Amino acid sequence: MRPVTLDNETAVLRARVATLEALLAEHERAAGERVQRMEQLVADLSARAQVFEATLRSIVDGVVVCDTSGRITHVNRAAALIMGWTGADVAPAEDWENKYGIFCADGVTPYPRENIPLYRATRGEAVDSVEMIVRSPHKPEGILIETTARTIRDERGERIGAVVVFRDITERKRHEREMAQQLVAEREKNETLERLRTAVHELSTPILEVWDGVLALPLIGVVDSKRSAQVMETLLESVVRMKGRYVILDVTGVDVLDTATADHLLKIVRAVELLGTRCVLSGVRPSVAQTLVELGVSFGKLVTLRNLKHGLKACMRWKEGDAASARGTG
Repeated sequence: MRPVTLDNETAVLRARVATLEALLAEHERAAGERVQRMEQLVADLSARAQVFEATLRSIVDGVVVCDTSGRITHVNRAAALIMGWTGADVAPAEDWENKYGIFCADGVTPYPRENIPLYRATRGEAVDSVEMIVRSPHKPEGILIETTARTIRDERGERIGAVVVFRDITERKRHEREMAQQLVAEREKNETLERLRTAVHELSTPILEVWDGVLALPLIGVVDSKRSAQVMETLLESVVRMKGRYVILDVTGVDVLDTATADHLLKIVRAVELLGTRCVLSGVRPSVAQTLVELGVSFGKLVTLRNLKHGLKACMRWKEGDAASARGTG
């Protein structure tokens, strides 16, 4: 065994010091890295917080965030403006119905505490498009809000809070009510106009039963293609319904009796005669007759008489003749 000398002890001490210095340097380097990571983490969290706060400020809907106990942690600017809140005004969710006066959409029924959307969301429920009236000291007249609420969960799925998003729909609902009232008014107006149109149509085409089986149709105004189609439809329906055997077309009130009008009248007559009904035309005034002659208008075999009285007499003669023929045949 070799004796330990002073030089040997010094070498050993130096080696130990070098080892300790290396360990210390490694520890300092690792600590520096941990500090850097912590600083980066803090910076990331700060940046995320800034983004979160900026996001809340930019959302036009009201946003309120609370923890699982209902303590409000975040309120964005829109929520404060809608609700008229200041920092000291915001109460825990469970006290909202007492401090702010929360009512159902009818504005009368108090909103049940257990059904407040944010309060429900803290229990893990999802709430969509709930309407409620909120009255506060700043807005005693109340506002109508539409609310949606969700539970906030961490990465493990554990509840850590809740968020509610709401918007003031007071003006929108008022506009919808006004539009609905206008629609009802327009519908009633249209129904009234339709009734008036029907009444005018019935008055412009009055079918009169002047005797058993004898119908009279006084025509007034202009008989164009559209009017003649309406007259034909009404007259044919009346002939069938009233069992008319004879029809008097009285044109005393017709403004213009020209070729086109005469053609429309002849079409009406032919349609009526196809139902086995005889027609007579009455009310041709002298001036109208002269115009028809100048135009070369002919009514063919259609019987034309001076007025409604003569037309009725003609129909009565036909009626008596038809009755006599029926008795003779029998």
